[in-house]
Amino acid sequence: MSLARKIRCTVSAIAAHGGGVYTVDLTPSGILPPFRPGQFAHLTVDAYDPSSFWPESRVFSIASSPAEKKRLRICYSVKGRYTTKMEQQLKVGGEVWVKMPYGEFFIDDKSDAVLLSGGTGVSAFTAFIEAMKPDMPKNVWLVYGARNPSLLLFREMIEGQLAKMANFHLIYFTEDQSTELAAQVAGLAKPPACVSGRISLDAVFQQVPDAAKKVFYLSGPPIMLNTLSAGLRQRGLPPEQIRMDAWE
Repeated sequence: MSLARKIRCTVSAIAAHGGGVYTVDLTPSGILPPFRPGQFAHLTVDAYDPSSFWPESRVFSIASSPAEKKRLRICYSVKGRYTTKMEQQLKVGGEVWVKMPYGEFFIDDKSDAVLLSGGTGVSAFTAFIEAMKPDMPKNVWLVYGARNPSLLLFREMIEGQLAKMANFHLIYFTEDQSTELAAQVAGLAKPPACVSGRISLDAVFQQVPDAAKKVFYLSGPPIMLNTLSAGLRQRGLPPEQIRMDAWE
């Protein structure tokens, strides 16, 4: 596994999705170290002197592909003091520091997988989804929940992969505008399922055949992780079938 490195980056793009949700593209000052889908980076908006201590930072899943050596993408939602500071200070052309890679939230492509993601938690899965090939032998379900369709990030890439992959399946949960979302995707060659409300294990188990035999990967807000992991345990799934991106 690659050793973590500290890298100065320039903010190259910021996309505001509404509701305090942002996607940020960073251009590193050098080639990024190797990393695997599912790993994360520490990011600081404070000044950093490499000869001194690392300043306060937060961790974010790496949403970009390991094949991209000159771009690093993260997503964040404004939820507390530090992410409020990020919203105020991050500007295109500004500099930040990251240290990476960290984490072992790896998806085993030798087993059928159900990826449960809420909000910006989908960024833990995007590099894996982007790298999927049409001949992958196992089935993967992405269960993606957000408040409304505008906060379903990476839709173009995800739905593009859905069209190419016979073994890739997609279920959207939205608390608002689920009817509008269903109309938007109805014309796709392989429309995803659209469910109203927050992610429900009852609905997931109805949509995923033999769900109790799959490996579940969870990424999202802590309350979602706690609720869904407890629900999976109540359904009799053993610990080795429940894996969480629980660094928040």
